[in-house]
Amino acid sequence: MIQRQQTIWWFLIGVFAVLMLFFDWMTLFVTDCNNYTISSSGILKDGNIVIDGTMLTVFLIVEAVFNFVIIFLYKKRILQSRLTIISIVLSLGTYGLVALYRYMFISEAVTSTNFNWPLVLPLISVILGVMAYRHVLMDEAKVRSLDRLR
Repeated sequence: MIQRQQTIWWFLIGVFAVLMLFFDWMTLFVTDCNNYTISSSGILKDGNIVIDGTMLTVFLIVEAVFNFVIIFLYKKRILQSRLTIISIVLSLGTYGLVALYRYMFISEAVTSTNFNWPLVLPLISVILGVMAYRHVLMDEAKVRSLDRLR
């Protein structure tokens, strides 16, 4: 396999998706002194699962596997570029799912919210995805220019 920079970016995007499985994303403080925690396992209230997070877990696993699959399509650069755009949308979809769980399923009065560091990982994944996309296009342009010289 040809080692290219975008391989590193796709690998890191996959690793970031896997890392999000193991950490709490945010803590919600409500008026009755009970704390809610949102993570890939769902919404937890004092350690007990209130709402199951199977959808979040499956989404993150699909995102990680998807990026690892993109790495092995190195001979199909156009397909890689299209799949990278889908990967960027999946990374942004993580924020959509977190917002859905945050605003639709918590009915109590939330006094404050504490965002944890894993919520930055999808944003970093989007940036890495854009970098990978640009490098795939540069590789394709280089191959096309070399074909013209023959």
